[in-house]
Amino acid sequence: MALNWKSLKPEHVRQACEAVAASNPPRRATGIVVWHQNQPLPAKEVLRVAYRIANGLPDDAEVRFSSGDATLRLISELGFKVERLAATPMRRSDAAEETT
Repeated sequence: MALNWKSLKPEHVRQACEAVAASNPPRRATGIVVWHQNQPLPAKEVLRVAYRIANGLPDDAEVRFSSGDATLRLISELGFKVERLAATPMRRSDAAEETT
């Protein structure tokens, strides 16, 4: 099923930001983030929740899409600050733990 991103409005993204920020525990934002009240939120999760809100879908409805430049463009066109966080290089001790 193709997703109808045209249904998404700024108020849906705002509501989604509030829901994601209030979730317990809040998901750690990495990769692409939406800034909401000086807090980085995971953009893909915000879009997923916003899409459900915009289309009247239940909270557990599966919304699958790939994120990337389209996510950046869509969120910024709706008037939100969005950015791709720089990847942090893995520390040598972290790499050693991952391989054991």
